Amino acid sequence: MKKLVSLVLAVAMLLSLTAAAFAEQTEPARFVIRSNSNKENKTENDKIKALIEEKSGIDFEVIVVAENTWNEKVNVMIAGSEKFDTLNLTAGGGVWATYASNGAIQPYSQEMLDTYLPDVMAMIPEEAWIPCKDAQGNIWALPRHETFTAGGVPSIRTDWLEKLGMEMPTTLAELEAYFEGVKTTDVNGNGDPNDEYGYIPYFQSLFSGPLHVYYLGTKGDCNDVDRFLDEDGAVKPWYMHKNAWALVSKAAEWYQKGYINQDYLTMTNETANDMGATDRIGMCSGWYNMGLQGTDRLKSANPDSTCSWAAIPNFTDAVSGVNAWGGNPVYMAEVALSATSEDPQWALKLINWIFESQDNYMLATYGIQDDHWVLSEDGETFTQPEGATDRYMLEYQLLEWYDYNKYPEPLVSKENSTWRAYTAWEMRNQIDNGIKAIPPFDYYVPYDLNNTDAEFLTDDATTLIKEAMEKALVGELTQEQWNETVQTAWEIDGQIRSAVWTEQYNNFVNAD
Repeated sequence: MKKLVSLVLAVAMLLSLTAAAFAEQTEPARFVIRSNSNKENKTENDKIKALIEEKSGIDFEVIVVAENTWNEKVNVMIAGSEKFDTLNLTAGGGVWATYASNGAIQPYSQEMLDTYLPDVMAMIPEEAWIPCKDAQGNIWALPRHETFTAGGVPSIRTDWLEKLGMEMPTTLAELEAYFEGVKTTDVNGNGDPNDEYGYIPYFQSLFSGPLHVYYLGTKGDCNDVDRFLDEDGAVKPWYMHKNAWALVSKAAEWYQKGYINQDYLTMTNETANDMGATDRIGMCSGWYNMGLQGTDRLKSANPDSTCSWAAIPNFTDAVSGVNAWGGNPVYMAEVALSATSEDPQWALKLINWIFESQDNYMLATYGIQDDHWVLSEDGETFTQPEGATDRYMLEYQLLEWYDYNKYPEPLVSKENSTWRAYTAWEMRNQIDNGIKAIPPFDYYVPYDLNNTDAEFLTDDATTLIKEAMEKALVGELTQEQWNETVQTAWEIDGQIRSAVWTEQYNNFVNAD
């Protein structure tokens, strides 16, 4: 009887999908995407959109949400039952579990994928689905593919190293010697020996940047969802790690010595870029090429500037024993299906259309051939004319899938590129040729506190830890006080979170 019911349901689903395939589109497909590099404000987005609609026969809209307001904006949209078809998860690190448990997204059925996304399904390897599935095999997102996953590698001013007579640092002590040299020497040559900073952590990455892997052995952000796998097999909050105080106190030491801007806690990326433009930054973290944004203005204003950057190789003396920097996985859950989508076929058909041919992919990703990009004679690479990315860049890619074995690769050289683009390309090659970067140990685990003992926990413990970190930064917290705060946070909710995380981690890694 159960087999008969399953067969009837399968036939009904097939008939429904078949009927939908012949339906006419009545509403535009709507995609909620993240803002990235100001792509939504490029001047020729509408021109590209019109071409895509003409060639695909599908009307669509994109709703662009800034990354720094992502959670607030998207939660309002979900609470208001706003109708859209897909939700880009990249701004939240590809985490779909909370959206799924709150009923904000719906799983993709296999019939839906096979019917509307045949070309996408053909190109996605089996391992790419791991971050998109729960332990029961339900598919909650389409995966993103990235060719460069080591973006968390810090970078350093190599011209300043040369002026100070120093080699590239390979230990923390050598890096600190560089910071001291920057602080006490007029390395930018403007006559003021006190206006340079050894280190600017973009995105407030002081605690989550290179120090995190160095001391804790895993990539993290020192927040309420930052975890580590303890020696006893339990997944615990980062502040329970035996080296947590060493991490916090080292960051505080750098701050108090003036290696870091004293406005760090309120500093924006724009402020940091302004500092770069005035030649005041010696090292950056947050993303490998962040330092280039400000110093690009420096080079434009003074082409004779000696400013040069390189990625910092892995240190050899990490306290954690993990000599690496923070990285991302190759595959990430990205495009989720909204629960409010009543007829998702058009959104999925448009995504599939992008990957039906190289012409479609290049149009959606890079724009119009010979205008925004120029293909090489052998068809293996392409270049972008000057100003092309100011007019169009990535706005309608919709599913980010970079595969240079399948599609042309950007060609970067001194002759056809800006200083910033060429320097970033050199740094990427340097990183790819021997620098190790690791993702979080449990990146693929879909943690979900809903319907668990941790569901209704408050943020009290998180607030305590955050306040303790800020006090430590300015020298108002001792190690004893830190230990007392950690114990209080653990008793308030840390042990409860740990129990839930450990159970879900073990269930996932042990699933068939």
